[in-house]
Amino acid sequence: MESKVWQTYSLMLKEVLDLSLSPVGVCYIEKKGFDVHQGKVRICRAILDAASGKSLYVCRENNACFGAAWHLGFHKMRDSKVFDMTKKFIVEGEKLFSSYKALDTLLAQMQNPPDNSNMCFQLSPLEKTEQKPQLVIFVCTPHVACRLLTLAMFLDGIMPKIKIGGPTCKMAIIYPLFTGEVNVSFYDYTARKMCNVEKDKLLVSIPYKRIPQIIESIDKCTAGRAKMEFPQEFREFLQKRLAK
Repeated sequence: MESKVWQTYSLMLKEVLDLSLSPVGVCYIEKKGFDVHQGKVRICRAILDAASGKSLYVCRENNACFGAAWHLGFHKMRDSKVFDMTKKFIVEGEKLFSSYKALDTLLAQMQNPPDNSNMCFQLSPLEKTEQKPQLVIFVCTPHVACRLLTLAMFLDGIMPKIKIGGPTCKMAIIYPLFTGEVNVSFYDYTARKMCNVEKDKLLVSIPYKRIPQIIESIDKCTAGRAKMEFPQEFREFLQKRLAK
């Protein structure tokens, strides 16, 4: 049986990055065996609760957010009247876009999720996650986000295809989970207000397959534990420039 090495990774990342909240392990699994009558949950709140120590899940039956039902793939938006009503709320109610055209432009840039009506998103602190997660979400400061992105690019230099706009559930979970891309989300503004997200916090979502690479880079990269050094020839070059 595979050891739960990700739990050790969590403790190391919390120590190296001085995290006040735990990395959140996200397991994308079939909902067989879950008590689907458990209390209602909002996915944007669940991320924060899991980072604070709770283990919980979100599925079609206990999801409390109408928008998340669509963005997480629990329901298909088949009724055009409901779709138009939802768009009207976003543009005229939430006032997140200047026009329907602007909203349509955003929607065109987001892929539809697969049918997740029989699936479940289980969230828990990474050090308590029992199954190997597919995704790890960090609730962190911009300073830590910078370190994570640097560590993520350290081995291959490949820049993540980050998509910042859009709803939290889509950009923090669905997009990185199904593209394998590292992503950054500031929470959508409505979610920030509803969940009382601290002003200095944002989300960095990293597919789990990238986490071992980040762990490997910690002692080699200055975003981890490594110390910056100046090669002799570069030091001499700088000294000559300063002497002019």
